[in-house]
Amino acid sequence: MELSHALVDAVWRPKFLVEWEGGRLGRWLDTSTHLVGPLPWDLSPLNPKNRVDALHKANAGWRIDGATVCGTRFFAVPLTLLPALPPLGIFVFLPDQTTFPPALRATLDASASVPLRSGPAIANLAISRHICRALDHQCRTNPSVLRRYRSLPFGSELVFEKLASDPADMQLTVVPNHAFERKTLGLDALRKLWSDIPPDAWPAEVDLLSLRLVRQIHDTVCLAKSPGFDGIVVFKSAVGSVDHMYHELRFLLTIPPHPNLMPRPLAVVTKRSAFGGKRGVVGFLLRYFAGGSLRDILPARQRAETLPVHVKLGWCRQVVAALVHIREAAGTFYSDLRPDNVLLGDDGGVVVCDFEQRGNWHEWCAPEVLFRQYAENIRAALSRSGDDDSRPDRASCYRRLLAGYAPPAHLIETPVQAANRAWFLLPAAAQEKAAVYSAGLFIYAVFEGLCNVRRNIANQWPIDPDIEFPAVRNTPAAVMDLVKHCTDGAVEWTGQGDGKRRPGRVVREGAVLYPEEAAEGRRDLEFGTAATAAAVLDAAHAWWSAELARAERFLESDEWRSQEFGRGRPSLQQVLQILDQDELKGTEL
Repeated sequence: MELSHALVDAVWRPKFLVEWEGGRLGRWLDTSTHLVGPLPWDLSPLNPKNRVDALHKANAGWRIDGATVCGTRFFAVPLTLLPALPPLGIFVFLPDQTTFPPALRATLDASASVPLRSGPAIANLAISRHICRALDHQCRTNPSVLRRYRSLPFGSELVFEKLASDPADMQLTVVPNHAFERKTLGLDALRKLWSDIPPDAWPAEVDLLSLRLVRQIHDTVCLAKSPGFDGIVVFKSAVGSVDHMYHELRFLLTIPPHPNLMPRPLAVVTKRSAFGGKRGVVGFLLRYFAGGSLRDILPARQRAETLPVHVKLGWCRQVVAALVHIREAAGTFYSDLRPDNVLLGDDGGVVVCDFEQRGNWHEWCAPEVLFRQYAENIRAALSRSGDDDSRPDRASCYRRLLAGYAPPAHLIETPVQAANRAWFLLPAAAQEKAAVYSAGLFIYAVFEGLCNVRRNIANQWPIDPDIEFPAVRNTPAAVMDLVKHCTDGAVEWTGQGDGKRRPGRVVREGAVLYPEEAAEGRRDLEFGTAATAAAVLDAAHAWWSAELARAERFLESDEWRSQEFGRGRPSLQQVLQILDQDELKGTEL
């Protein structure tokens, strides 16, 4: 099946079963949603009326720095406003790829844009060049777009409601995001709210409009230049969640320094609102580590054979030391450990970053975290679909799961805690054991030289994993023993728990989804057919049904009854001690 944002959103999480039972997945078998068979002439990209002209031409008016939300939110930069353009968080939004005219899906690399996470690769796609052409045309037709650009509220949107082969047929709507600036707090209000932070511990205040955008590298992260600071700095913001951005800012202002943690913010960034004149905190500046993240470094250096065991061991030790520091010095946990949140420092060491506490991807989560994530996803899906989970038909499907993982009655929680209940509802000792689980997987990824422990259907990196946990190719036996100890309770070690073979997943090959069995060699499924679409949906149904069954069985375990999770795993300090052992430092394959 060809990828789209809507398809990934439907298949990637257990809410798939809610959509399945609600009869909302049949559209994937419809030719208007999923291309089945050859296109008729009136829809064919070979038909002159459907062709896109001049995609090969360079466009000087705009550039694309990257994209997110599965190729529906693009980081487009108006070059005519550079170099004096502040980082305003204004992105271009497109409809789901399934709404594109059929002829344009292949012509514009629509499916290829869904999983890509490399900015340069995204910039080279036909869809990116087409967006630039459309923006150029719309701005020439309506010059007020660029005249208004610098005065728009932070996080505003440029929206194309539909795609067309002719840029003149793509109407652009400017949507000011006043809501974000209304949610922000002023610096004085934050200081009053966080009265435990001494006045001299606060960094300088910088006006957003004094910053100069260099490049957008993530929806919440861009490279910028700022008066008073030499070279490039990182501007961290959060258009989608002011609460998460403030949570990270407070964490960085309060935790004692550690050589393997992101240093304290260089400045707090404020912007005056168009309404009321409030100067709200919209982000903060951080030190820029030019080496980039281990996500790209690990597989590249592993392939080049420039990643010796002592370097891998040193990086693992530094990350675990940072986790110990977070627990002992800040009394909290880190829920987001994976290679793309670990940066290469200037001294060759590593630095852990990103402390919004949003939680991790499923493949990085211990069972006690994963299964509550499943329940929260089902609960949210039922709520969004308008289904009441107390109804008899719903209760028969999910009563036990939702009741078992229900949050305590009258729970008082912050928005950050509510968004990551799977971690915040764990006892403190269990939070450490869940962090040890992720640390074990991180150690595995480092020694195998992987950007992720599993190929991911929603994310494609410059070098995707070619093996998956727990397969071993580069990890010494002594290190793998530690990994197995840290990941005690993983289904890879325990099996399904009911004696049955674990169903195959839906997997991605490039920009196409297949059932795992087909991707492993059973090539009787053709691309673009109703049979393949049905096979993908059937595989997703079997997978998520088995996963929710595992989540329900976990409620019967001794771990759940005692709430003492991860009893077979070491502590973070013990992991650190093992990594320091001389015999481990001398390990080879």
